[in-house]
Amino acid sequence: MENAFTIPIQTRMTDYDVLGHINNVAYINFMEIARVTTFKEELKVDLTQYSGLTARTEVEYLKPAKWGTAIAVIMGVSDLGAKHIDLDLQVVNADDHSQVFAQAKICQVTFDIKAGKACHHPEELREQLDSLMGETAAA
Repeated sequence: MENAFTIPIQTRMTDYDVLGHINNVAYINFMEIARVTTFKEELKVDLTQYSGLTARTEVEYLKPAKWGTAIAVIMGVSDLGAKHIDLDLQVVNADDHSQVFAQAKICQVTFDIKAGKACHHPEELREQLDSLMGETAAA
């Protein structure tokens, strides 16, 4: 995926089911970690002023990730509206990104925490998000 961030994920024992696979609920948590990490650390969004509220999440589970597999999440932007962002994500083998375990699309709305309502993207953030537009991760 072009113009995307790759965030390594530290898995925990509680992420696995009795069959030694990552539980489907853990994938949502991995994507949230990647989303927050990208906005806070990579895009330098002040999360005390602005946040992204998730309006929709669609996940397609492609194959199980087994115990001991290093995990990463690749995140890019596929659509950028006045107040919403469509994020495309892939949960992949951190050592071999061609091994995709799940793909997702998350629609989030930019939220002004002080005002307590949805808002237009701050101009600096909009420019950064524009630069992430590219190939989509999820079909």
